[in-house]
Amino acid sequence: MTRSSLSVTLTEQGDISILDLKGLLVLDDGDAVFRDAINDLIARERLKIVVNLADVSYIDSAGIGVMIGRYLAVKRRGGDMKLAHLTARSHRVMTITHLLTVFEAYENVEDAIKSFGEPSVSESQVRR
Repeated sequence: MTRSSLSVTLTEQGDISILDLKGLLVLDDGDAVFRDAINDLIARERLKIVVNLADVSYIDSAGIGVMIGRYLAVKRRGGDMKLAHLTARSHRVMTITHLLTVFEAYENVEDAIKSFGEPSVSESQVRR
């Protein structure tokens, strides 16, 4: 059994889903893991998504492609997918490909969450 080059951890805060990615967002393995995670959220109608890239060490063209494809799928369903914690390398890739004109990117997860506006549940309902 081979180990995936990308791991995804899901945290839900109100109606916002936070995906913490760790590893390589690359052809075959990493792009499939990311695609499956987003597809699962879409199927469950969880359409406010923050993708935390703090621990992504490398993104190739397949990783960029799957990010764009899943972004469009979320947008078509009326949702939004925002990026947080771009590393220097991922920021460079996003700049070169002009994807920072497509994706909203934030310094941290908290700012990305705030960009969605007021949560649909009160703070007292969010479990800490």
